[in-house]
Amino acid sequence: MSLSFGKVSFINSIPLFCSERERGFDFVESYPAKLNDLTARGKLDVALISRWIYPAVQKNYAVIKNFCIGGDGEIMSIKLFSKFDISKLADKKIFITEQTGTSSRAFNFICEKKYGFNLLNCRRADLLSADAALFIGNQALASDSAGFDYVYDLGDLWKREVGLPMLYAVFVVRRELFETVSERVRDFAEASLAEFSRDKSKYISIAQKKYFDDQRVEISTSELCKYYDCLRYRFDDADFEKSFNFVTENGYL
Repeated sequence: MSLSFGKVSFINSIPLFCSERERGFDFVESYPAKLNDLTARGKLDVALISRWIYPAVQKNYAVIKNFCIGGDGEIMSIKLFSKFDISKLADKKIFITEQTGTSSRAFNFICEKKYGFNLLNCRRADLLSADAALFIGNQALASDSAGFDYVYDLGDLWKREVGLPMLYAVFVVRRELFETVSERVRDFAEASLAEFSRDKSKYISIAQKKYFDDQRVEISTSELCKYYDCLRYRFDDADFEKSFNFVTENGYL
C-alpha cells in the first residue's frame, strides 16, 4: 500500500529525502503551512510538519522522535527584516509570509516573553508598506536587507534568548499506522542522510537548481554548504525531548 507523505518543498528538506530505498511513499510536496493544513484535515499518512502546530493534530498523529529539521543557533532561512528594533514593533505594520507554521509563532514567543507584545496581533500589511517582514525557507535565503535597518535570524535569536536548540519541523504518522510505519520512516530518513553525506556535491547541485527555479536567483556552493552546516536533521533523545517540550512546559501551547 502506498502512503501519502508530506514533503517540505524548500531546499532545507533535501537531505531528508535523498534515499530511493523506500518505494512505498507517494510524496506530496508543498510549503510548511500547506502541509500543516493537509495534516490537520487528515489528508496525509505521514508528514513533515511545523513543530508548533503539532497540538492541533496530536489526537490523530504521533511524532517520530530524533529526525527533524532543526538547528542550534543561526539558521539563515528564517528571518525578520525590520526598519525598527524588534522591541519597537508593537504598533508597527508587519508582513508575514503565508508559508510559515513554526517561525511566526517562535518569533512571537520571544516578543511576548521578552518585549511584552504579541507579534501576531500587529497590523498586517503588504510587503511594500510594511515596517517589518518575516520570510522563511528559500525566500528568506534570497532576500537582502535593502530598506531594512535590522535583520533577525530566528535561530540565533532563539539560541540567545532561550538557550536551546530549535525544532522547526517534525515527522508525524497517523496513530493507527504508527506501529507499522514509523520504522519505515526512520529507516528512510537515516538512509537519506547517509546518501546526502556520501554524495554531498550531487545534492548541492540539485539544491542550486531547485533554488534557482523557485527564486530565479543563484546561490553559491559555499553559501549552501554553510546553510546545510547550520541545519540539524537528527537530535539525540535528550535534545529532542528538551526542545520539543520547551514551549508546552512554559505554558505557551
